[in-house]
Amino acid sequence: MSRPFRPDSRVLIASEDSTLRFALSELLAEHAPGVVDAGAASVLADLDGRPKLRLLVLVDSGVDSTALDRLQPIKQRYRNLAILLVSAHPTIEHATESIRRGAEDYVPVPYVEEVVRKEVARILEAAELRDRVTILDRLVAGRFGFEGIVSLSASMRPVFDRATASARSDTPVLLIGETGTGKELVAHAIHASSRRANRPFVPINCAALPHDLVESELFGHRRGAFSGAVTDHPGLFVAAHGGTLFLDEVGELPLDVQAKLLRVLQDGDVRPVGGLESRRVDVRIIAASNRGLAAMRDAKLMRQDLFYRLSVFVIEIPPLRQRREDLPPLTEHFLRVLRARGDHRAVHMDPEAFELLSEYAFPGNVRELENMVESLSLALAPDRDAIRADDVRAWFRLRGLVADTATGDARDVPLKLADLEAWAIAEALQRSHGNKSAAAHVLGISRDTLYRKLHELGLDADVSDSRA
Repeated sequence: MSRPFRPDSRVLIASEDSTLRFALSELLAEHAPGVVDAGAASVLADLDGRPKLRLLVLVDSGVDSTALDRLQPIKQRYRNLAILLVSAHPTIEHATESIRRGAEDYVPVPYVEEVVRKEVARILEAAELRDRVTILDRLVAGRFGFEGIVSLSASMRPVFDRATASARSDTPVLLIGETGTGKELVAHAIHASSRRANRPFVPINCAALPHDLVESELFGHRRGAFSGAVTDHPGLFVAAHGGTLFLDEVGELPLDVQAKLLRVLQDGDVRPVGGLESRRVDVRIIAASNRGLAAMRDAKLMRQDLFYRLSVFVIEIPPLRQRREDLPPLTEHFLRVLRARGDHRAVHMDPEAFELLSEYAFPGNVRELENMVESLSLALAPDRDAIRADDVRAWFRLRGLVADTATGDARDVPLKLADLEAWAIAEALQRSHGNKSAAAHVLGISRDTLYRKLHELGLDADVSDSRA
């Protein structure tokens, strides 16, 4: 038995055929009190009086040919309204055309009741999810806007200027910067300052996607498309409809997926794996990489046409070692966040401790600084409320590090096996600029083994799946 829809679901059924309209109303009203029979009145006029409407079930009974023609103007006027077309024209061409004109899905007549119930339930669940994401985006807009990026450095001014300019358009943006510099934070700030601020921001780390599931995750799949595909999956492009999709480490995508990504960027249509129909999506793309995509293109790791498509607007984020004046405000910011969480005692950092920090190159950039501040704060004795220089020296010593202004290299090699592994992995990630595939090659292990080691050694939080 199908599970009930949400009690507050708003479903409108419109058709010239009173028999079909009544049958569908009876079928869906068993599960959703919000189902309304719109009769044969003008659909557009009736929609204006229903601001909370989630789904329009538009019936094309074959008696007239107006239902298909209504799709496009309705979708243009009510962008957030989902439309299910129930049609007496059971052809692939008709189904494809209905999807192209804006229908969420298509059900042929005669219909199977269970299929109609499942389709309506799926559409309503997706609408509810989008509502939740929208509310969340509104709550965090202040945090993720440009005012949420802490910096006093002159080298960050061009970043803010270009990011602010990019927020005024839907042009693809490419963020370049080392791991930990804050690329995802800049991407979210661009989204929060754009016309899409009240729509979803969907981040995805391309390097962490299993290669055999990349296409499905991005573009969705139909039930039965492959082993394990027991239900339809809309994909991340559909989840980001109306908003922004952040493709972190985009250069890690397989070349065949890059080709399909390029088609989506050019045409705006997404076709799920195993599906015959395409769906129109309105998505702004922000991509990021911790190494130059031009070098990847020259090495045949990045399609040249996709490279040009993504790099219309490039923003390069400088590493923390090039903006040391940001160390004090960033440290104080992280301490305030920890105090707000109530799980630490540190109030400030002594000037001598800041001097030591300024001599360290921070190969992990802002994320490494954040982890350092949290670690030092949590390790304070009960009678202490300030982080001192000795605390910072101990942090370096435990990790086999000595601050080096020029490189931040590890000079004192630890002797414990676990510490040696952690040191070697940190070295490899630094030399490969945070790229895990390259780091695994340097270490002579597979990328899966590197992920396992990062988890075992508790380093996965530090690298955070190569994001930003």
